[in-house]
Amino acid sequence: MRIMLPTVYDTHGGSTRVLLAAAEALRAEHVVQVRGPIPEADVRTPARFPAAPLAGTRAKLAALPRLAGLIAREAAALRAFRPDVVYVHDEPSLYVHGLAARALRPRPTIVWHLHAGAGQGLSRRLREALADRRIVISRHGADASRLPTDRVRNPLTAPPAPREGCDPAALAVVGALTPRKNQMLALDTLALLAREGEGASLALIGPPLNGAYAQALRRRAAACPGAVRLLGGLPAAAVWEEVAGIALFPALRENQPLALAEALAAGIPFVATDIPAHREMVEEAGADPACLALPEPAAFARALRHARAHPPDPGLRARVRALYAPARFAAETRAVMRAVALARNLDAARPAC
Repeated sequence: MRIMLPTVYDTHGGSTRVLLAAAEALRAEHVVQVRGPIPEADVRTPARFPAAPLAGTRAKLAALPRLAGLIAREAAALRAFRPDVVYVHDEPSLYVHGLAARALRPRPTIVWHLHAGAGQGLSRRLREALADRRIVISRHGADASRLPTDRVRNPLTAPPAPREGCDPAALAVVGALTPRKNQMLALDTLALLAREGEGASLALIGPPLNGAYAQALRRRAAACPGAVRLLGGLPAAAVWEEVAGIALFPALRENQPLALAEALAAGIPFVATDIPAHREMVEEAGADPACLALPEPAAFARALRHARAHPPDPGLRARVRALYAPARFAAETRAVMRAVALARNLDAARPAC
C-alpha cells in the first residue's frame, strides 16, 4: 500500500516521535511518505499552523483561515501521491487530511492514532466522521465508537539509561508547562515539605506551552528562593540527566504518559496522581500502587515519603521495556495496516510501485 503520515506541527512532542516510529515500522512492507514541517519528513512543508495547543474558542477561530489554506494545499498533495491510507497522529491533521481526502476517488482510508481523548459533542462527531479506523494507546482510552478500534501502546523510542542511586531530596517534573500537567501541585507539595522541615528541591523540565500558566509557575517558584529550577524544553537525550532523584507526575489528565513509562524503564522512583492513565500503566507494569496519590499536596507528600522508603523493584525496568518495546509497537502497527489492506482488498505484503 501507499501510506502518507502527515503532520501540521513543527515540534517533536510525543505524537511526532510516534509518527516517525510508525513510518519506520511500515517502510518494510509499504511505500511510506512522511509529510510535514519537520527535518525527518520525506516531503518538508512550511510551518503554518500554531505549535501551541489551541485553547479557547477565539484561538480556534483565529486558526480557521490557516486551516482552510492547509486543506487546499494538502488536497493537491494527496492527488499527487495517491495514498491508500492516510495515517494521522494529531487532530489538526485529521481535520485537514480527512476533509482533503473527500475529493479523491478512490478515497484513502483515514487511520486516526489517538494520543489524546476522542473529544466530546460536535468535535467528537466530526472527528469520527472524518476517520475510518482508529488506534488507541490505552484501555481507558478505548471508549465506545462506531469506528473499528485497535490498541497499540506507544513505544519507548529512546528510553533513558538505567538509573543507579537516588537523591531523595531532588524532585523533578517532566512535561510541558500547561494546566493539564498541573506542575502547580508539585510546587505546593514542595512548600508543604518546607513547612514541615523537610528540605527538597524541584526541577520543572518542559517547554512553556501555556504562557499564562508558565508565568504563574514562575511567580509561585519565586516564593521558594533557590529551591526551584525552571529548565525549559530540553533535548530528549538530556531530559532524564536532570532527574537526580524522584520524578513527580502531577497531571490531571493523560492518555498513555510516555514520561512515566520512561521513568519506570530507568528505575527512577516516582509519585503520580491517581488518574486512570497512571493507574493503568502502574498496574500493567507491576509498579508500586502506593506511589499513586490524590491530586493534593498532603497526599502527594505521603506518597513521596513512601517512594523514598521503597525503591522500585529490580525487575520493573525489564517489564516496562517489554511492554513499550519498539519492536512490539512495529509488529502491532504493521498488523493494523494488514487489516486495512484486507478491508480495501489490497495485497498488504506487496509494496505499490
